[in-house]
Amino acid sequence: GVERNNIAPVMEAFPIIAMTPDSTASVIDVTSFFLSDRIPFTPLVPNSGIGSLFGLRDNMEGQFDKDRSSILSVQAFPLNAIVKTMVTYTVSKRPFSAEMTISMIRLSDKPMMPRLRPDRIGIFFSSKNHFSAEKDYLDKSWYAERWNIAPKPEDEEKYWNGELVEPAKPIVYYVDPAFPEKWRPYIKAGIEDWQKAFEAIGFKNAIVAKDYPDDPDFNPEDIRNSCVIYAATDIANAMGPSWTDPRSGEILQGSVYFYHNVISLVHNWRFVQTAAADPAARKETYDIETMGPMIRYVVAHEIGHTLGLMHNMRASYAFPVDSLRSKTFTDKYGTTPSIMDYARNNYVAQPGDGVTNFLPPLLGPYDYFAIKCNYKPIKGAKTPEDEVPVIESWIDEKADDPMYRYGSQTFFGAYDPASQSESLGDDAIKAGQYGINNLKILTDSLLVWTSYPGSDYDRTLELYEEILSQFRRYIYHVKTYIGGYYDNYARVEDGSDSFELVSGTKQREALDFIFEQTMELPDWYINTEILAKGRPVNEYATEMQMKIMRALMSKGTVLTLKAHEKFPQEDPYTARDYMDDLYEKVWGPVSSGRKLDHSEKMLQYAYLQALFSGIGIQDMTDGRGFALTPDEDLEDELPCARLELRYAGQERALRTASWVPDTALETEAMLYNELVRIQNLLEKRLKVEKNQEMADHYRYLAYEIRKAVKID
Repeated sequence: GVERNNIAPVMEAFPIIAMTPDSTASVIDVTSFFLSDRIPFTPLVPNSGIGSLFGLRDNMEGQFDKDRSSILSVQAFPLNAIVKTMVTYTVSKRPFSAEMTISMIRLSDKPMMPRLRPDRIGIFFSSKNHFSAEKDYLDKSWYAERWNIAPKPEDEEKYWNGELVEPAKPIVYYVDPAFPEKWRPYIKAGIEDWQKAFEAIGFKNAIVAKDYPDDPDFNPEDIRNSCVIYAATDIANAMGPSWTDPRSGEILQGSVYFYHNVISLVHNWRFVQTAAADPAARKETYDIETMGPMIRYVVAHEIGHTLGLMHNMRASYAFPVDSLRSKTFTDKYGTTPSIMDYARNNYVAQPGDGVTNFLPPLLGPYDYFAIKCNYKPIKGAKTPEDEVPVIESWIDEKADDPMYRYGSQTFFGAYDPASQSESLGDDAIKAGQYGINNLKILTDSLLVWTSYPGSDYDRTLELYEEILSQFRRYIYHVKTYIGGYYDNYARVEDGSDSFELVSGTKQREALDFIFEQTMELPDWYINTEILAKGRPVNEYATEMQMKIMRALMSKGTVLTLKAHEKFPQEDPYTARDYMDDLYEKVWGPVSSGRKLDHSEKMLQYAYLQALFSGIGIQDMTDGRGFALTPDEDLEDELPCARLELRYAGQERALRTASWVPDTALETEAMLYNELVRIQNLLEKRLKVEKNQEMADHYRYLAYEIRKAVKID
């Protein structure tokens, strides 16, 4: 049936130019095939709305110029070929040329037996539709992406008897000779850190690191070769893509691209997150004893991707916050149970705690378990379906242990407080308070720690802004409690729900924390000694306060709270409760009659900005309106994001925060009535206000409301 309804696509037909006498080989002209504007061979990527947000090079349009394009070289091997071309386009009336390497390989005649991806473990996947008369719906399977790791035929008996054996096809990573020599041991260590995870399932030397071979035919762009490649660019990132057999999910090749300026990224992370408690993090240039382990971490994380593992944003939630202040605990576990988490350095540890290991683990318990679920052979299994009960039983055994829980990466607004980028511990409020304590120390000491002889203050000012960015992370981690819910991978067998709403008590605590920290920000962040080294006018703190207020007042936050009212809750927090609490914090001082400070006035201004945007009015905004999530909320998703974007929207492994449409009208009505309430408050206050400065402020806000909307 399926075969009769579908035919294999034909990319190109070629006339035969010549044949060998025995007709076993023929000659065709492939020049026009490779020198073309077709999708596989063009550097111009079609527009992707999501991709552009993450810095992907897309939305380039141009006219292909075949006369200025050429085939540079061709390498042919028994099962694969490599064609290098230079293609030229006219883009925006200017010439644009790029070298392209096209690597093709013949797939095996018999595909590897797929493994069905368990949805409670973060594993990349290929999807397949199954057409069957046995079910009344189109069935879909998710094939785990995995290398073909299996014992050699002669070693199978040893393997099943519990002996360590080498796999028939070990994974080999070649390390680019362009890497600085002092980095190379750490890069190789980051690759081979995964050996222990494979040893735990019975394989030794399953993944090894090697130098480029002394072979003229060796080509790092050959799809048969997996490499860690050095790129001397200013991109502050690294990534680990892989190529798979679409029939089975078998990974054929993986590559890690290590962009040089990722060093700057990890340096700044280390400074703002640990310098308060770790003197080694205060240096202008880290010695290899400090930088080396961070390079190792970056490589190991990216290698994890090439082994098929997705990010696990829930991992760090397994650790109690106060455990991260324990030297004994952090020496053993680091910051998270998984290196696939975005849990960088220990920002919770305080000066005097005695913590000396501020990094994630080499590999955590979850990483070992994920490798087991993706790679451990299952005796007697003849089909992918045969493996499912065994793998599910492994996961069930660990279901109550938080160190083995998986949480997906979300874009455009986190909704699960337990699964967040760059977060640590099981309580974002407590962790954020510790982190802010350390940021205050950094701000006080920044000039001392960054006054390097013979240099200007550019580095000081750069790190000063990084401190504010780190503060934003702590605040946004806490904001996720408001309208948030915990994601559960529900099973029919246990009768659980797919989500659990955050309690009203926790949401109120989160709002109190955010507002208190936001109001206190200028008291410790505005450092005139530092500002004197930059520009005379500096509104960093005020701008951050306004961004936070707009985030609190965003339509998405209110709408989500409104949607949650449909569900029974023991400790509810309604949209009306939230609006009343926020109103009292922002507008309560108006009734008191006291003079407002600069921050209080700007928060009122930002409050109105968000209200106008929420009901579709652009007055007082920057022209963009206000979206579900601030642009800054995407910054922490950038490293490695290209990989996970391939899977966005396909299933629950990657979600974006969503709105319930039938609550939109109610939400807009509520926001409109907030404008009415504020307008009435301002008019009442203006009748008795004696302070000219405050009267001017209130009169202007009232004017903006009248200008934006007619209120009867």
